[in-house]
Amino acid sequence: MELQKGQKCKLADLTGSGQLRISVTVSLPGSEADVTCFGVDGAGKLSDDRYFIFYNQTSSPEGAVSMHQSGESTVFSVDLNRLPGFLQRLVVTVAAESGTMQALARGLLTLEGELDRAAYVFTGAGYQQEKALILCEVYRKDGIWRFSVVDSGFNGGLSALLAHFGGEEVKPDPPTPAPAPPEPKVNLSKISLKKSGESHKIDLTKNRRRIHVNLNWDQRRGLFSRGIDLDLACMYRLKDGRQGVIQALGNSFGAADQPPYIKLDKDDRSGASANGENMDFFRPELIDFAVVFAFIYEGVPNWRSTNARVVLSQQGAPDIEVQIDNPNSNERFCVLASLTGRDGGLEVRREDLFFNSHRAVDAHYHFGFRWVAGHK
Repeated sequence: MELQKGQKCKLADLTGSGQLRISVTVSLPGSEADVTCFGVDGAGKLSDDRYFIFYNQTSSPEGAVSMHQSGESTVFSVDLNRLPGFLQRLVVTVAAESGTMQALARGLLTLEGELDRAAYVFTGAGYQQEKALILCEVYRKDGIWRFSVVDSGFNGGLSALLAHFGGEEVKPDPPTPAPAPPEPKVNLSKISLKKSGESHKIDLTKNRRRIHVNLNWDQRRGLFSRGIDLDLACMYRLKDGRQGVIQALGNSFGAADQPPYIKLDKDDRSGASANGENMDFFRPELIDFAVVFAFIYEGVPNWRSTNARVVLSQQGAPDIEVQIDNPNSNERFCVLASLTGRDGGLEVRREDLFFNSHRAVDAHYHFGFRWVAGHK
């Protein structure tokens, strides 16, 4: 069944068991789309915030409404028979995390029961500055559950939608002001490579201790904060010709006591760990060439909000820091630094280059890997 804007139908035509799936797929270039469900009472208010179903609360208390996300698709599984009596309406909304609904390239809403399936296609053609839309409603009228296609714009974003339905965003307490810092001093123990192409040579003739690489980044906090899965990785070539990739993707964590003598210690999926992600080069003298890069495994590419930085440290030598100062928000991969073994040392060079895939990084640096799909 193809649905039109404003169309209403009885859910008994789709499901006899009271169980249905509401699927929303949204393509919103340049922004992440937050698809949510508000369970409201007869006054249209969110009288129990446990029935606000979104990415940080994916199920109602009794499991009558649950949510699953995969890529651009969000699926709500609904059991009408288990909904509490005070709930009269389920409202499905879409909000742009940045930008407006005008950028909406294509959206698909489907409603499925064991008896039939209904679909509705929508775009941003009729919108201008609206940051959200109320897409559809499942509502109870005269004791009968019905469905309505709304597709109506909403000027505010997700926080404004929450306020519209009578909810209140819980915001973190403001941080305690830090004491006034002392007069700045020149840090002789750290070298910052600030411009693309700048380099520093680590002398390996006197110091062959392991080189530690730390990637760290910042996360937003609050009700609507969404963790970014930022991964540390490297492509390497040893002086004996062996080469490979060290990364969490595909569980290619490397090894400390055998070739390549490079080891990634863990995968921090949210940036919540104070230590970030860490990689060690246990035999740096064996490196012919390597690139250290970070990539956004999940989430909208938004490097500016991550404040990502990588620090290379070796006992007895100054730390070398590379920070992403010129973020490209369209690409998921950033090569931060390259390591080149020459003349008894390891030259660390700031790269600051952005790419859209592993293949693109590989092609630029001429490793010549063969790529297949992988997952964590």
